Amino acid sequence: MIAIHKNDLTAYLSNWKLSMDTTTIAKSGKDKKRPIPKTFQAISSQTSDLSTILMCLDSKLRILETKSPCAMDYQAYGDAIVFLKAAYLFFRILLDTVAGVIEYFYKKNEQINLPGSFNHLLKKEENGKLPNDLSAILKKARVWFPELRDRRVDLVHHYEYFLILFRKNKNGASILEHFNIAKANKFRNYGGIRQYFGFLLSGYQRLVDGLLDHFDTKFRTWYGIIASKSSRTQTQMEGNAACILWWAAKYGEYKHPDLIIQE
Repeated sequence: MIAIHKNDLTAYLSNWKLSMDTTTIAKSGKDKKRPIPKTFQAISSQTSDLSTILMCLDSKLRILETKSPCAMDYQAYGDAIVFLKAAYLFFRILLDTVAGVIEYFYKKNEQINLPGSFNHLLKKEENGKLPNDLSAILKKARVWFPELRDRRVDLVHHYEYFLILFRKNKNGASILEHFNIAKANKFRNYGGIRQYFGFLLSGYQRLVDGLLDHFDTKFRTWYGIIASKSSRTQTQMEGNAACILWWAAKYGEYKHPDLIIQE
């Protein structure tokens, strides 16, 4: 599995750090590099964590998809439930880290204090308390974030849990749907696992696309850095590292002229 894309947040932040260090050396004549913000280090780690969880989930779903309900692989089923729950939790962690990146830039450059929580950041956007250009990017997350937030709350605070059930599509292939068992044993169907996470990850990558374009514009004012889509580093991700983009493209219909996906 390989994904090649110019819009990789980790690579973008690394290039920003390199540009800032190069500018500092050129102005001062000293090799004095600024420390990497903790949030920027976390982006790499959190992206890798979610990608690993998605790879593990995919491997277990593949096992289940080759079995009939009557020949259930119970170990694969149990493992899939664990990785499914973990995917919800790790995705929330990644989004909060993205909020931390936004918080860093706005506090350092515009003295605007923003929350390091993605949920609270969206609440500010809904209440009209963000700069208009940033608000225009974040408001698109209203389409997919609220459900993700609520399910994470259900799992962590309301003691609910998932079931995975089989359904055949019109071609006879197995579709694995996940259900939540709520109070009074009521079942809520959340739809196909692959399809739903593809939808979430497609929304996430579009959020990244918008943020990178936004930062290109702001960096000219903040740092005098001239950057654009054409000047971004083309990043190649393989194996686990390609999972987020692979799920977004394959199951979430994410498309971009600079994206290449190979299985």
